Amino acid sequence: MPDCIRIADLKADRSLLTDLLTENLSPDAGGRRFDWLYLENPHGPARAWVVTEEGTGRGLGAAAAFPKIFFVDNCLCSGFVLGDFCIDQRYRSLGLALRLQRASLEQLNSSPGPLAYDFPSDHMMAIYRRMQIPVAGEIVRWAKPLRTNRKIGTRIKSSMLAGFLAAPLNQLLAWKDSASFGNAAWNIENHKGTCGEEFTELARTIGSFYGSCVERSAQHLNWRYLEHPLLRHELLTARSGEQLRGYVVFTQYQQDARIVDLFGFSDTSMWTALVGRVVSLLRDRGLNTLSFPALAANPWTGLLPRWGFRPREASALVVYNPRTGTQVELNSKDTWFLMDGDRES
Repeated sequence: MPDCIRIADLKADRSLLTDLLTENLSPDAGGRRFDWLYLENPHGPARAWVVTEEGTGRGLGAAAAFPKIFFVDNCLCSGFVLGDFCIDQRYRSLGLALRLQRASLEQLNSSPGPLAYDFPSDHMMAIYRRMQIPVAGEIVRWAKPLRTNRKIGTRIKSSMLAGFLAAPLNQLLAWKDSASFGNAAWNIENHKGTCGEEFTELARTIGSFYGSCVERSAQHLNWRYLEHPLLRHELLTARSGEQLRGYVVFTQYQQDARIVDLFGFSDTSMWTALVGRVVSLLRDRGLNTLSFPALAANPWTGLLPRWGFRPREASALVVYNPRTGTQVELNSKDTWFLMDGDRES
């Protein structure tokens, strides 16, 4: 039986936490990622909880909450994104998981942050259901094929023949994109170096126009994307003259890529130009697919079919108010603006 569920000391319990995370979440969950995510977040250090075994002090589970600064009704306030929840596989039980999650949320009740959100896995969603915290919304992964080589290659053994058959289909996809994205009169550039004050000004100007959202200050963007220890992110900007009007952030893994952030003034031609440039760059690199996870409430969701994206699997979003202990339902399209890059890591 567990001895206690307690608040973790990020320095004294570092080894305990990283062992639990690497053994039960991912081999990359500790090390440099731990320092970056738990200690270097510009919105503040993480809060973490551990379950230890009676007598031995062995770690049985962990949970964490990572501070976020939000724009809510155009005012800045603090909150959390939940993540890194794990139970040692040798002691895994719904009862222990429930105890740990209840304890962590109760501790957040005394925090100044007005709310917390989570992108739970199916297993984690079972815990929320037992706690009577329902799904607040869904994030759908939209996918766009860039090339057909991989799909054809699964059916034809000869790589030469597969490439021959894929070539005209790939050209057809490129022609369709030329019609979908056109040649919008925007200055789209690959952003080099760190993000400067103009990104902070853009975030402040837009505020919560699209709904409550994470403050996308220059400091946050630099930390979240450009200093990420495991993933390489690329950022393209859209400008009108010299003024920054919007940007898109994407990351590539092997033969696939994902758009993790799209932010800026509400302008369909600008969004189309930004996404179109990402598609063009990735096709030139020979990638196969581009994914774009998005809430149904996101302002450009209606444009995704026009850009050649098709809906795939959906994942849950939970929004919790620590002060009242109640869930928040996304009944209005303007309630929340969250992107894939707003996850905990």
